[in-house]
Order: sequence, then structure tokens, then C-alpha cells
Amino acid sequence: MINTFTYVKDSILFSKKTYIYLGQMESTSQTSDLDPVWSIHTHDREITICTGRNGQIVMSAMIEGTTRNQAQFVYQGKITNGGFDGTKSTWAFVDYDGQRYDWVASMMQNCWKLENADRKVIAQYIGLSRDMRVKGTLALQAKVSETLIALIHLSAKLLKYSETSRR
Repeated sequence: MINTFTYVKDSILFSKKTYIYLGQMESTSQTSDLDPVWSIHTHDREITICTGRNGQIVMSAMIEGTTRNQAQFVYQGKITNGGFDGTKSTWAFVDYDGQRYDWVASMMQNCWKLENADRKVIAQYIGLSRDMRVKGTLALQAKVSETLIALIHLSAKLLKYSETSRR
């Protein structure tokens, strides 16, 4: 079963919040009567994912490096890392069980697929939309833990930081 999530910015300009809704939405009008499952809050070099619109913090990420191409993820006092891997040209992270995952860019730089060490596709992020507040969709292709879902959402948000810093 594939679960799809849609990323919607709080506002068009200078938004520090992104709401994550369950399902695939084409426009913000489709989300007007819905409550987000999670929200991502950005402040300087820290990104947090919370339950609902402004709920409890689930996980946080600290962006590191002058080019913002590395991050440290914190979940219940445990720390893991992620960042751009120049040898593979991927954005990779290690989950809290020690498993490595790689975000692999397609020819179009706003489409990414997340692969595990066996190259099985776990998720796919597509950052295309006609609505300027809809920033993209993420489709989970495999059953994963709640912790890995939070890591996937935070790392998908960091793909944009890494991509812009390399230009």
C-alpha cells in the first residue's frame, strides 16, 4: 500500500512552516477543511517536525556546514547524520537502526527517489505543482516505522537546501 503526503507552505512568501497532509492534493483549496498530519518548522539552521499544525516536536535537524550540505537529526536524545555524498551524488542519511538511505535525483532535479542499501525504492518525492503553496508530494512505497517517516520528511525538506547550495 502506498501512502502519499502533500507538502503545503503556510504562505507564498517567506514561510517558515510547511504542513504535511495525508493524500495527494493539487491545490491548497483541497486542504482547507483538513488538519495536517505533521508540520515542519524552519528557524535559521534548525528544522523541526511536529505533530499536527503546532503540536509536539517529533524530531529535529540541525543543518551544518558552510554550504548547508550536512545535517544532524535528533530523536528522543538519539543522534544520527545525513548529508550530500559526493562519491555517489546522492543525499544520504543513516536511520536510528544504522541503515543507510540515499535520495537519488532524477534527470529533473525536483524528482527524487529514496533507496535503501539494497537499492529498493522506499519513497519518491516530486516537487512539482501548479499551486505556488503546494511544494510537492511524497509517496511511501514500503511500510516503514513512524521514526523513519519523520526522517524521510525532514530529509526531503533538506534536499532543497542542499540543491540550492550547490548551484
